[in-house]
Amino acid sequence: MRADDLLTEIEPLAYPARSRRLADLRRHAGDPSLHAMLDDLGGRGHYERSLALFVAAAVRDEESLARVAAMMRDPATDLALSAIEWAARLGVPYGPFEELLGDAPHAVRAAVYHGVRRFRRADLAERLIDVVAARWGEEEAATLLPACGERVVRERLDGMAHAVGNWHSLGWAHPGPVLDHAERVLPATPEGMRRFWWSWHGCGIAAAVRHAPDRVITLLERFSPADDLPFDLLPRMRELLTADPARTLPLLLAAERRHLLPGLLGRRAVREWVARRGGPDLVAVLRAVRDHVQVFTMLLRDCPPSRRDELFAAAMDGVDLAAAELDPRILDVLPHAARAREARRMLGLRQVAEHPARTWEVTSFLPFDEALPVLRKVARGSDADERARGYAALIRCAARARDPEVITRLLDTCLDRLRNEQDPVRAEAVGALSALPARLLRAAHVPAFTRIAEDALRARDCSYQTRRQLTELATSILRQGARDGDAELLALAFEVLRRLAGQTGTLHLPRLDEGLPAGREYALGRAMAAYLSRASARDDHRLALALAWALRRRATGVPEIEDALERALDAREDSVIRQAIDLWLAPPRTRAERVGRVVAREPSAVVFPRVFATIARERTDLLSLVLSDRPPSGRFRHPSVRYVPIAPRGWARRWTARQRTAYLESLHRVAGDVSAPTSDRGRAVAALADVPDAVPDDLRRYYDPELRRFFDDTDAYLARIALSSAVWLPSPEEVLPDLLDHASSDDAHVAMYAASRAARFVPPSALREALAPVIADGKITSRKEALRILLRERAPDAMDVVAAAWDDPEQHRDVRVAIASAARQHLSDPQARRILGEAARGPRELAQQVVGAPPYMIEERHRARYAALMLEVARSPAPQAVLAAIPALPPWASYDPGVAELLAGHVTALEDTATWRPALSALLSCALAGHGLAELATAAAGLAAAPDSPDAGAERDRPAGQRLAELVAQVRLLYGRDRGRAGPLVRALAGRLPEPLDAELIAAALPWDAPGVAADLDALAARPLGGVLATGRVARALAFGRYTHDLDGEAGFPFRGGAVPEPEEAHPHAARLAGRDDLASGLFACALTAHHGERTGWREEWRETLRRLRAHPHPDVAHAARALHTAAE
Repeated sequence: MRADDLLTEIEPLAYPARSRRLADLRRHAGDPSLHAMLDDLGGRGHYERSLALFVAAAVRDEESLARVAAMMRDPATDLALSAIEWAARLGVPYGPFEELLGDAPHAVRAAVYHGVRRFRRADLAERLIDVVAARWGEEEAATLLPACGERVVRERLDGMAHAVGNWHSLGWAHPGPVLDHAERVLPATPEGMRRFWWSWHGCGIAAAVRHAPDRVITLLERFSPADDLPFDLLPRMRELLTADPARTLPLLLAAERRHLLPGLLGRRAVREWVARRGGPDLVAVLRAVRDHVQVFTMLLRDCPPSRRDELFAAAMDGVDLAAAELDPRILDVLPHAARAREARRMLGLRQVAEHPARTWEVTSFLPFDEALPVLRKVARGSDADERARGYAALIRCAARARDPEVITRLLDTCLDRLRNEQDPVRAEAVGALSALPARLLRAAHVPAFTRIAEDALRARDCSYQTRRQLTELATSILRQGARDGDAELLALAFEVLRRLAGQTGTLHLPRLDEGLPAGREYALGRAMAAYLSRASARDDHRLALALAWALRRRATGVPEIEDALERALDAREDSVIRQAIDLWLAPPRTRAERVGRVVAREPSAVVFPRVFATIARERTDLLSLVLSDRPPSGRFRHPSVRYVPIAPRGWARRWTARQRTAYLESLHRVAGDVSAPTSDRGRAVAALADVPDAVPDDLRRYYDPELRRFFDDTDAYLARIALSSAVWLPSPEEVLPDLLDHASSDDAHVAMYAASRAARFVPPSALREALAPVIADGKITSRKEALRILLRERAPDAMDVVAAAWDDPEQHRDVRVAIASAARQHLSDPQARRILGEAARGPRELAQQVVGAPPYMIEERHRARYAALMLEVARSPAPQAVLAAIPALPPWASYDPGVAELLAGHVTALEDTATWRPALSALLSCALAGHGLAELATAAAGLAAAPDSPDAGAERDRPAGQRLAELVAQVRLLYGRDRGRAGPLVRALAGRLPEPLDAELIAAALPWDAPGVAADLDALAARPLGGVLATGRVARALAFGRYTHDLDGEAGFPFRGGAVPEPEEAHPHAARLAGRDDLASGLFACALTAHHGERTGWREEWRETLRRLRAHPHPDVAHAARALHTAAE
């Protein structure tokens, strides 16, 4: 068996046949002649070596596996990477991998890690992890954890957790150890850090749900934020609900987390689970989302119709519906009897009865026979707009009956006057008909629909809107006819669509592949056979194209449609042929055979993208039509037009060496043609790198100044395209010297970013020498990128080089900024720590680089030291550095007690106007996490004791008072979000604030569920709060202070959770306070009545309380009560 004979044999074969022939060589496993042939191929070019690798991977005997292992060091990097993947897949032992990783380029190492993970090579992962950690760092070693055995993961995870970059992969592979790690780490994680922890690790916990949902629920119960749930867990909520609904539902129904329910119930799986759950849990969810009409309606619709009325009543318990106007979406999902009952009630309301349009809309929710006299009279009135509304309401009323017989009556007796109507009226009626549920349509309706469509299309004033609505109607009929196999409905739909196409020139069909019963596409094809034949005879192929597009893959194998598409290949219009080719070549099984028939009919069809793609990927034996010096001309290509297609990366790997060479020559002809558009030349240059046999010289001629002189143009565009594309050659490392030579040129910004990728393929030991000239003399951009490359690729002694560049007194500021930013990733190195320390004490640009790392991305042993660096930045004399550092300080408070003290100092420093607001927010975040409560209390006391000056100044006015007011407002809002964590803040501030701020905070944080709440309310009312305005603010704080920042604005409502208290809990207190004569009690009762009465739809008990308040002896209370209204006039 000779290599030349094999190459000659497979040269004319298409790629699938060539691959099968090569794979058949596995029958010769152990044959010395086979391995002699592979040795011969392995000593030749790129194409032949790729064949040797393919055959060795197919044969898989001992010698073949040794060949695969040897090819992991192939000079063509793309082949080496393929060999690494095969080696991991075929079980090549540990030795070759260990040797490979000694000074392996980044790309090679990444390929090894990927192969080990993909093929679950635990034997390799467990032996390599120490080697990788020692030489390449824990970040790379952590990528092997998913492939390790469970024992190794348990031993290593705690120490390498900071380095794990893909928690989802690790959680999927080893859910048990990941959950064990979370259960060990979360209790010791400061509360202020837990949100960060979940944001980084949550995807791993989500991946572990399938393994132990009960443990995940426990983690959520104990450690998730009180007002939220980890984002990555939300898509897994259905699984958690199924596993343990008794524990999961309370997590979602907690007042602070109810804002999550609308989004969760938007997921069909969650919504259907809740609907099937039923019982008190379903009612509780419905009550929680009853103010979200869309979500409430969707959930109610998923419940059994027989139970919807009962569930609706339970969900609305506590809300007075006597004068309520229900949303039409809610009425639509109620059972017939309940819908009619609510509609009759609403028709008796003043606000409905006095507005005819609203009356007609509500009437359409009555039973058809009851609504018919009213709505038919409207539809036959004298006003066109009213007739349009009447027709639409009448049709919607018939649709709500869900009875085909009612639709028949509607079509036969109520729409007979549409023929003589104005187009706007007709359009409204046809639009309502198009919205009819398709399942109500029957063959008996065909004559009426035919009449309506013909009348509309024949009308002189038929508008685009009417045609669009007719298209929707025909589409609905078509879907139903296709589902039922009803030939009459199908005939009607296609006739209407054909008539519309005659007016518009286009034929559009909806997608029919979704929801169509299995096998019904064949019935559809048979029903349409006559239409397709007659249309093809007229050279009208629109129906065939539209049907094939509508059915997508389900058109495959339907003979009538496939025959019609083949007839369309002979159409007169080129655009029709192009569409027909695209659709005819869509089925994968027949694509290769059919493309041969296409080019046999018309060779110039190779210019069509679908044809070229099929030839390039499957029928490579036909590539001569594309790659020859004279591609075939014909109907679709003029002889004078050059055609060179651009093959996406990867296609050329299926071609033979001759085909690749021919393609390279074609691309060079286009790239060197100065008369061609620059964009075409640029695409050709970029495509050169995608050819496996391309070498650096193929691109060098376009960016090397000495070689470019042979071109007539001096445009730098091609040079930059070539520079950026060169790194996609089979061996990118070969062009790194060329790229670095441009580091001081005008193309440095292009060359250096390309060099960043090329460096991934260079052994790290060679990078220091290669990059040294750039670091010394390159442009600023080049120096920055070169230093980043050294650190990222872990070149030996890289940090020494970086430190020397940092210490250079002449070093540019931007380079030092880049060094400081990169040093954050290397805290284990003393030089990196020194650089960061100097940066923290340096100018603004340098100090800001320290701020960019949150604690969870820093190894535990370095966090205290890094917290000290953060404080240094916060104490910087540069104001912008301080402003950047302050918001980033809260997560570091648990590692350095000086954080809270510094923040409190900024809050109380009245001479500082720039930092107090971010410092206040940061200090409150620290206090929420349990750090800085004493500092917060001290700061509040200091502001309370500060003088009121300057008073009404030109630029400042009572700064201490404004800061105290902002402090109280923020604490109120925090309490509304998370009462558990904000409670200590309220207690720390109590008694340290001036009135009425102290009373506002106590009022907003009143524990309504506590046994002594009545006494607390009385004590609050007895405080000396000041005049009526101050007392009014405290009253508003009592009613809604935890949900709004501005107590003088509109009443606040819970923006992230359920209201506290519920109206039924607040009413006894409001009624008791309304019976007292003092100002504070009356205003408190008034505020509670205003806030909660409206939430109940003004139930009678709240209206009675309001009447008592209007008769209150204190005139200010009576005035406030009279300003409230239970109904708008």
